[in-house]
Amino acid sequence: MKNPYLVFPDKHQCEVHEKEFDERLGPGQVLIKNRVSLVSAGTELAMFTRSHRGFDEPDFAYAKYPFQPGYAAVGEVVAGVGELKPGTRVFHGGHHALFAKARAEDVIPLPEGLPEERGCFFSLANISMTSPRLAPAKVGEQVLVIGMGIVGNLAAQIYLQSGAGLVAGADLAEARLATARDCGVHKTFNVGQKPLAQWVRGEMGARGAELVVEAIGINKTIDDALKVVSDRGIVVLLGSPRSKMEIDPYFDIHRKGIALIGAHGRNVDSMTRERDKPLLMNWLRTEKLKVAPLITQRMPFADGLRAFEGLRDKPNEFLGVILTY
Repeated sequence: MKNPYLVFPDKHQCEVHEKEFDERLGPGQVLIKNRVSLVSAGTELAMFTRSHRGFDEPDFAYAKYPFQPGYAAVGEVVAGVGELKPGTRVFHGGHHALFAKARAEDVIPLPEGLPEERGCFFSLANISMTSPRLAPAKVGEQVLVIGMGIVGNLAAQIYLQSGAGLVAGADLAEARLATARDCGVHKTFNVGQKPLAQWVRGEMGARGAELVVEAIGINKTIDDALKVVSDRGIVVLLGSPRSKMEIDPYFDIHRKGIALIGAHGRNVDSMTRERDKPLLMNWLRTEKLKVAPLITQRMPFADGLRAFEGLRDKPNEFLGVILTY
């Protein structure tokens, strides 16, 4: 049978291609027909715009064209093994495509009562969990998350659940700050109105921002994070940096005594990730993690180009884009 899928042939290009799909399954594999998938405005958009750092490294095999995007899909098992019977709704890390094959151990059945649209946020929730896993907030600690995209928003929500005394979110876009407030992050700083340092001094008191999470990956906000974090505080780079930069290691790191943590998803051990799967799925089911306010568009999967162009050109309007099949 034919399997349509999205592909980036080159920079700023997204097309629907089609290829023959072999339905035969290997040992322990399941066949899935997708229902919805979530577009990543981080890694996938960086691949679409060719801003991913890997393009500049010859030995970095992941970042090259043609590129098949997608790693957050929910579908229905068509042919399965064990408890993964036909009709079972599952999350998997497959591409934006109508059909997928996956190892049974790599799919997660959706709990009863979890809508498919909310379920496809699992990957980004898992990425967001990287920061609290590598830099947990002490009880009562004051946390600042810079960047209220999906990952930053979810990271702030998780810190609220984990004992932080105050969690603030910062962004340039008032629409994203309003969404953050809808998700329970009530302390928000619009850095388009005044500099972040002024917000921190005026709203976070003498203790300031003891733990700062940079969830965007751009030089300006990384530098801001280093500047505003309290002495002996922690800065977490949760957003993947997109370019090289200069920092002042003496005044911003050494003299202040701060810790700087790289929070790429690979840095959390597999056993912890395994334990987090049911926890995050339950939080999505019960809306302890709120994701419905993050959904800004729903569109047919064939409109993938419109989705990526919207995320690139209209960040105030496009945030969480759900593709339907």
